[in-house]
Amino acid sequence: MLPFELELKQSFLEEAGQLLSDVEQCFLQLENGDDNSETFNKIFRLAHNLKGSARAVGFDAVGIFAHEFESFLLKIKNGELKGGKATVDLLLRCNDHLIEIIESLKADIDSVVDSSELIAAIQSHSSEADDLEKKLTEKKKTEIFPLKNSPNSVKSPTPANSLSVEEAQKSTSEDSIRVSLARLEKLVNYVGELVILQTVLHEQTLNHNPILLRRTSHQIGKVIKEVQDISMSLRMVPLRQTFQKMQRIVRDTSSVLNKQVSLTLRGENTEVDKTILDQIGDPLVHLIRNACDHGIEAKDVRLSRGKSEIGSINLNAYHKSDRLVIEVSDDGGGLDPERLRKKGIEKGIVSADQQISDQDAINLIFHSGFSTKSQVSEVSGRGVGMDVVKTNIEALQGEVQVETSLGHGTTFKVILPLTLAIIDGMIVRTDDSRFVIPLAHVHETVRPKDNEVQYTTCAGEVLLLRGETLPVFRLSHLLGKRPKTKEEIALVFKSHLLTFAVLVHDIIGQHQVVIKKLGEEIKMLKGFSGSAILGDGRPALIIEITELIQNTKGHLRNQGNLAGRATA
Repeated sequence: MLPFELELKQSFLEEAGQLLSDVEQCFLQLENGDDNSETFNKIFRLAHNLKGSARAVGFDAVGIFAHEFESFLLKIKNGELKGGKATVDLLLRCNDHLIEIIESLKADIDSVVDSSELIAAIQSHSSEADDLEKKLTEKKKTEIFPLKNSPNSVKSPTPANSLSVEEAQKSTSEDSIRVSLARLEKLVNYVGELVILQTVLHEQTLNHNPILLRRTSHQIGKVIKEVQDISMSLRMVPLRQTFQKMQRIVRDTSSVLNKQVSLTLRGENTEVDKTILDQIGDPLVHLIRNACDHGIEAKDVRLSRGKSEIGSINLNAYHKSDRLVIEVSDDGGGLDPERLRKKGIEKGIVSADQQISDQDAINLIFHSGFSTKSQVSEVSGRGVGMDVVKTNIEALQGEVQVETSLGHGTTFKVILPLTLAIIDGMIVRTDDSRFVIPLAHVHETVRPKDNEVQYTTCAGEVLLLRGETLPVFRLSHLLGKRPKTKEEIALVFKSHLLTFAVLVHDIIGQHQVVIKKLGEEIKMLKGFSGSAILGDGRPALIIEITELIQNTKGHLRNQGNLAGRATA
């Protein structure tokens, strides 16, 4: 295949993904009773463009199926077929199939996806629309729903693997981002300023004028900061497409649960780093499905409580300081701390005589295997989901918070950094080695007195801090070293489930650091997320402290040592 042909196909696949996302939103609008004529005209234009573009770049299989799809749409547009629920179900199946074809071609340009069964369904629907209504309702539960929304589909974030030459040739699409021309022009202008300042600096070094050199150096620093900010903004993309996908999740989930649920989107234009955006889809799916299943009550229950029979879910996003906040709220029954506490005792997560607060009881939902459902269904009951959400969000340097009101609803707040490319880091020293710990993870730092770090037979070393007893870990021990001198500074880490302290020899300072990927030789090490070049030019590893503890043999005796906070 000639290079220009490959480039054309890559461009088509990239645009087709966005186009099909737009088509799906139009189908959902159509089902909701929006302006049918305008919406359907848009759908028809998109399908027609897809067919023509696919054939133009040589994707005949896409073109053939898109032709059948277009013919089906034309019959609906002309009034030959009714645009009822069964028709919309089949349209969504067609859209899912086209997405499957596109994703398959992205992975392997020579792949072939069989469309014969769905083409037959389209043709059958045209002649037996009424009879197909019942069949599609049954098939949707057994075939379509698990395809896109299975709880088992969520995967923990993993570092990207390098591709071989053969794999690279098979791959038809690299990760890409649409960037506004205004941002690029601004970046080019600042690069031009740097070129000018470089020339000025060269002349001044010849004249040996320290005052002018300092002034020019300051100007260069300011321009570099602007270049850094703009470069980072090039990675920022809106949440719109990810948020819009949740409408389909709500539709399918509520249908299986026989509930009526509406989804309201706010803050779709809020931007976040593309790397983070690619990882938050699965956690959001879990939260939305959880709201539909556990949050929104059954119709008869809602009516008995004086609520509308239609449940409401709100998905909202906004920036707060340098963080992204995503809220998933529902007007359902809320979480019952007492019921969760009893379930925790039943599961053996907490003991019967252990006193825990309502908030700690609510946080039990993040434990693996925890579920209040007595029966397993396609939607829930397996005890997987919320622990996966927490794991994936924490892997992105984020956290999940829960606010609930019994009888009125629940709000999950996902708090994330805006980017993973640059972080605020705390530079710490253990013996002669330096490491970076993300500042967002550190709750506070203290210099404990000798009698405040004690050893207990049941929990090992603990820190006595303002009436609390916290598990203590020594960074040197976690790294497999024997400390040469006493570690005197404690870093306190606190989240919804974990509160503990880590002892280090010294804190060198706090700085913004640029994250570099780990090399092939050390990227498999657990507990390290990357590396950074410090101000003196020396490298330092970036530590993921919780992962380092959990993967260090002999230091994490049991989950309770980390999860609990006992009163001294």
